[in-house]
Formats: sequence, structure tokens, C-alpha cells
Amino acid sequence: MRILKEAQKRSTEMSWDLLPYLLAIVGIGSLLLLARQMLRSARPPYEQRASLLTKTELIFYHSLLEAVGEQWLIAPMVRMADLIKVKSGAPKRQAWLNRILAKHIDFVLCEHGTLCLTLAIELDDRSHERPDRIERDQFVDAALRAAELPILRVKVESEYDAKDLRKKIRDKISRS
Repeated sequence: MRILKEAQKRSTEMSWDLLPYLLAIVGIGSLLLLARQMLRSARPPYEQRASLLTKTELIFYHSLLEAVGEQWLIAPMVRMADLIKVKSGAPKRQAWLNRILAKHIDFVLCEHGTLCLTLAIELDDRSHERPDRIERDQFVDAALRAAELPILRVKVESEYDAKDLRKKIRDKISRS
């Protein structure tokens, strides 16, 4: 009987000794669960853009609409990786893919019904005179040329003549 009482006493003492550790474990676990729940319920830090196009691009878009009429569909802001692809079996395939994933083309003319690609159009402002942009533009031109998708580069203007733009588009397509 005495042995039983001593065992119970030691058990009770050990339980009290472990209590701070158990409380710490429960507290930390609770904090981790709470933090996880807060992250899940937190809204991602995104907001809608005011417009898909800048004011300059929108001016060009309206002139482009007038220039092409119903002949082609105009797709604005198209990712290069949605226009061209890396040939299967190409060496360093992922590296080549990475180079086109984050780049986009300002406008793409497509056939109605099939959405077959006809012409890529880049609107070039003064930023295209910077060395980094020149290098980027050279890569874009070479990549599209390799994929046999013609590209028309148009300098930014305050306004555009739809007839002149139509002629430039037809000339570029006919030469391709």
C-alpha cells in the first residue's frame, strides 16, 4: 500500500513537472493553426487594372480597328508563349521556353473563325530605344521570324492614319 502511495505521489510530481512543456506545445500548436487559418482566409494582394491597354495603346487600337475592319480579329496583349512554342526535342528547351513566358506582343491579328495567327504588331515608344529594350526587341523579332509569324513594328504617334496603317499591314503580310 505504501509503495502504491509513493508511486502515485511520484506520478503526480512528474505530471506537474511536465505541465509547462505540455502547455508550451499546446500554445505553439494553437498559434501555428491560427496563423495557417489566417493565411488561408487572407485575400491575395491583387487588384484589377483600370484597363487592359494604356491610353497610348488604346488610341492605336481604335485606329487598328478602323484599319482592319472585319477582315481580322484583333487580340491585344498576347503572351509570346501563346503564339509560338519551342520545338519538341530542342536542346535547352526549358531555357528557350523561359525566354518567351513573360513576354507579350501588343496586338495580334487573327483569322476569324479559326483564330489562325496572321500578324504580330508591336507599338514602339521611346523606351524601345534603351539598350535593354533593343536587345529584347531583337530577340522577339528573331523568335517570331523563326516561328514564321511576321511582325510589324509601329512607332507611337499621337494619332494614326487608318489607311496608311492598313497599307503597312497588307505589305507586311504579303511579304511573308
